[in-house]
Amino acid sequence: MRVSTVPKEAVKHVWSDVEELLKKSVTDTSRGKIDLIDVLNGILTDVYVLWVVLDDEDKMIAAITTRIATYPRRKSMVLDFVGGSKLNEWKDIVIDTISEFAKKNDCRHLEGFGRKGWIRALRGNGFYPEYIAYRMEL
Repeated sequence: MRVSTVPKEAVKHVWSDVEELLKKSVTDTSRGKIDLIDVLNGILTDVYVLWVVLDDEDKMIAAITTRIATYPRRKSMVLDFVGGSKLNEWKDIVIDTISEFAKKNDCRHLEGFGRKGWIRALRGNGFYPEYIAYRMEL
């Protein structure tokens, strides 16, 4: 299992695979606020960093986007969109790799947004639910 960032120059070569992996995450999490083309544009304009997980045969099995959020008193590494298969096989290495990247960028914590099922998946890694977001359509 390998975890790697994708340089902007290479994104167009892997985007069809990434798009398929992130489709459900973007749709379920954003609920119309952002679309896959917005994620692609964010990667190409340095809003997001694209990470991919490759299995032992170099097949892409997961994709993740991160960004740095700067708050008045600290910086955070945000995991906005995560999608793929075989989560239990790569979750720990992804968290370790992104944590190191975050520390090198002076981030003090990781945070993410997602469906309720992530609570179960991440609790053993030290994550906890911090708040619930509410929404009302107008």
